[in-house]
Amino acid sequence: MNYNETIEYINNESKKGSIYGLDTINNFLDKLNRPDSDLNIISIAGTNGKGSTSSFITNILIDAGYKVGTFNSPAVFSFNETFLINGQAASNELCAKYISMVKEEVDKLVKENSKYIPTSFEQQFAAALLMFKNENCDIVILEAGMGGKDDATNSIKDNLVSIITSINYDHTEYLGDTLEKIAENKFGIVRKNLITCKQNRNIMKIFRKAHNLKVCKAPVPQISTLSSQTFLYGSRQYKIQMIGLHQLNNAALAIECAKFLRKKGFKIKYKNITKGLFNTTLPGRIEIINFNGKKVILDGAHNVEAAKALHNCIKALVFDNKTALVFGAFKDKDIDGVLSNIEFFDSPIYIASAPTERGLDLSSLKNICLKYYKNVITNTSISNALKNALDSDAEYIIVFGSFSILSEAKAYIRGNNG
Repeated sequence: MNYNETIEYINNESKKGSIYGLDTINNFLDKLNRPDSDLNIISIAGTNGKGSTSSFITNILIDAGYKVGTFNSPAVFSFNETFLINGQAASNELCAKYISMVKEEVDKLVKENSKYIPTSFEQQFAAALLMFKNENCDIVILEAGMGGKDDATNSIKDNLVSIITSINYDHTEYLGDTLEKIAENKFGIVRKNLITCKQNRNIMKIFRKAHNLKVCKAPVPQISTLSSQTFLYGSRQYKIQMIGLHQLNNAALAIECAKFLRKKGFKIKYKNITKGLFNTTLPGRIEIINFNGKKVILDGAHNVEAAKALHNCIKALVFDNKTALVFGAFKDKDIDGVLSNIEFFDSPIYIASAPTERGLDLSSLKNICLKYYKNVITNTSISNALKNALDSDAEYIIVFGSFSILSEAKAYIRGNNG
């Protein structure tokens, strides 16, 4: 397949839905001769912060001279971002090559009428393992798609270390309706070694079952600006470009991961950690874009914890400047929880359906928004919503609700920039 055929194939496979559990992916990886068996793997799960934490770790390792493969979920702006090599999205050629390799094996299973036909996500994961193995990655970072225990990324035989970021409510219909159930599911990625940040008491009871547990100390914030923040961790000072106090915990997880890898024989110096942390930027995580004399803030906040973090950050950034909100959401998310925690209730909110089948319809979205906001403006698309927000007198435009709407918003900015 060429690249366009690859994208068409993946899109068609995605329409078939997903199956929760490891039987199918384990069978498929066996067919591929277990490409995970020779890889040095870091597994990451958590409700929020997986992408930021993996990016911090990636950049530390790159600065130390290692070749790093990262499997992301979800990709934010392009399919190629699913597979990163040294922080860069895989080329069209690499994506086509490895998805084609996977498709060949899937076609054999279909011909055999096998009951183990991998889903789109499972095929992408298998392609990632093949890519990272054949492209000679020194270390591989795997982000769980959902949960941990039954996620396809947990089909690996072993890992160096597992990292669990902050735990909160999300995907409760699959992971459970309590934080303890959600934490137990995510704890399923742990083989032996676990690094985590401070969680509530009941969650920590679960995590203490790990053979080797490291809990990050609390980072101490120092100076924060629109472009960077400094903090103390232990006796050392660090500076990052990622905005928001929640990013300090993600950075701390990366620091502890680097220390762990150093004990395992990886050659990582303090300067690699400081440079790697500072070099990390990530689209769609409180990303600030100057556009037509205004500041557009893009963030994928789609659950309560992420909404609280976004609100705290906005409050510190915008002061008394006029704001407008642009919002769209998936129907399976806690939309009330998100909107009630973005406490800019006097600001106009421009809404549109998220551009996927999972997007909540406009009428239902408007009814929810009217519970919290006085001025709700419906729009035919996210692009149209952003255009109208930019045409208002607002100085800051905050776009949030899902990563899928950020992609459309950014495409609008690119298409109208100059």
